[in-house]
Amino acid sequence: MPPRRQEQFLRNNQRFLSLPPEQQAQIRQRLEAWNRLTPQQQQSLRDRQRVWEQMTPEQRRYVQQSLFPRWQQMLPARRQAILQRLHSLRSLSETDRQAKLNDPAFTEGLNPEDREMLGQLAHLHVGMAPDSPGL
Repeated sequence: MPPRRQEQFLRNNQRFLSLPPEQQAQIRQRLEAWNRLTPQQQQSLRDRQRVWEQMTPEQRRYVQQSLFPRWQQMLPARRQAILQRLHSLRSLSETDRQAKLNDPAFTEGLNPEDREMLGQLAHLHVGMAPDSPGL
């Protein structure tokens, strides 16, 4: 929705108008941030949201409590190495994906922790959307 229509919608939406001013400001800030994204970035976020919605509650909890904190602590070069491999898996069938993950040449250069993270993310289909910028 274009920014002008977003503003018109917000001004006429009773639920929005009944929110405290701080929440209204936060929503407006998030809409402004969304509007600054490129169409490719917006699509990437939609793809990531779709993956998230397809996860079970247990998988989501695992990602939030275990994978994401470990991911954040990784050096950018290690995250990039994992993401590059995840992107190369995105168009493969589950069987081919597993074969690739078990191929020592594919995981060459990754330490055991990175190989484990790659396998877990691949299993959850996290980061496998085209041009996904991160976890």
